[in-house]
Amino acid sequence: MDGHAARSHADRPVPACSAELLLANLPSPLLALDPELCIRAVNPAAELLLSASAKALLGRPLADLLTPHARLLDLARHVQGGAGSLSDYGMELALARGEVVAVDCHLAPIVERPGEVLVLLHPCSVAHRLDARRAQRGSSRSIAGLAATLAHEVKNPLSGIRGAAQLLESAVPAEDRPLLALICEETDRIVKLVERMEEFGDSAPIERRPVNIHQVLEHVRRLAESGFARHVRFLETYDPSLPEVEGDRDRLIQAFLNLVKNAAEAVPDEGGVITLATHYRHGVRLAVSHARTAHELPIVVEVKDNGPGVPPELEEHLFEPFVTTKPRGKGLGLALVAKVVADHGGVVALERGDPGTIVRIRLPAAMRPRRTAEPESSR
Repeated sequence: MDGHAARSHADRPVPACSAELLLANLPSPLLALDPELCIRAVNPAAELLLSASAKALLGRPLADLLTPHARLLDLARHVQGGAGSLSDYGMELALARGEVVAVDCHLAPIVERPGEVLVLLHPCSVAHRLDARRAQRGSSRSIAGLAATLAHEVKNPLSGIRGAAQLLESAVPAEDRPLLALICEETDRIVKLVERMEEFGDSAPIERRPVNIHQVLEHVRRLAESGFARHVRFLETYDPSLPEVEGDRDRLIQAFLNLVKNAAEAVPDEGGVITLATHYRHGVRLAVSHARTAHELPIVVEVKDNGPGVPPELEEHLFEPFVTTKPRGKGLGLALVAKVVADHGGVVALERGDPGTIVRIRLPAAMRPRRTAEPESSR
């Protein structure tokens, strides 16, 4: 019986799997472009990415769906020009509807149809943020060690230098006293810088409590509007059903205040806009150091500005210490943000907006206490 069943199974013809069926089940977006870079064919994953049906996409120029000067269009033209197959990893695909998606992009010519190009996209936003998070943790550890060294080895000698300069004030000619004042001023400036860096050396665990992130953002907005962001218009798009965050309210205020200050300095003097947004998103789980289980980061907070954006060469390094786009900046504000977010077990990433910059933070939700069973009433 078993042998007969095996022979029957082996003799049974296997139906061919059509190319259309394979492409329809491919989880990565796939597009075919004609010589004018109009869409000739798409699979369902591409329809989902572009938020339109195949019927609406076919024949439509790809340029209509992307922001102007998108790198994907340049790569497609290079392929058409005889460059062969091309790949670009970690490319930020800015869609015309305002969303930015990080993808690995692969393009190849369709040899049977001259001038036509096949485009395969692999979403890589999660992996990109994981790499960024590891880099930020390393930066936080290095800046914490540097802060401790500076506090111990630099502040005391600086105090001695300042004291000596003050003692010399009565012994030097009047025309040289401005030099002594300069020594004292520069010494004070360095001490303030070291004191600010000491914030990174605090390795004590944070006191985690449920925090309403909307109250944190509202507090930050009020502080900004009454001070450094008087010229800025704030827009708020909050998810009203967002659960509380597990964290330290004061440190979160400090981090978001730094982000809003950066955004306020980036926007134009007239027409400057900062958008504060929150979302709830499933799907990202990260393992904290020395932990056996991964934690979900469903709470997403975005700080967007309409400034000129960040130079591409600095995008991957902006959360590292001493990296800044400001002529007189210290490069510690965003590094402190990265440390606070890492201390909360979260992820922070920077993306190019259209226009401006988007800083997106993912944080864990507060754990809801389990309800204990009510004791049965005695009868």
